Amino acid sequence: MRRYLLSMGIRTVSFVLAVVALGVLHWTVVGWVLVVAAVILPYIAVVVANATRSQGSTALGPVSPDLGAAPQLSPRRPDEEPPDEHGPVQGR
Repeated sequence: MRRYLLSMGIRTVSFVLAVVALGVLHWTVVGWVLVVAAVILPYIAVVVANATRSQGSTALGPVSPDLGAAPQLSPRRPDEEPPDEHGPVQGR
């Protein structure tokens, strides 16, 4: 988060300096370099912020399924009636 905020601060300064360079001092090349920097820095900041792993995270390994947790279900045949879970249905 600090890197992102630092990058956004640099972007803001670059934008302000670009306005000053282009509008007041008429430094065309310096002004456009600062504009390009102000446009590219948000992308770089987001990529760097997403690329770093947080300090509290751990590497996860493969997870094996718990075979005793879920019953094994076999597929139902098309001519077979579904089992009634809530008792008999009235009107049959």
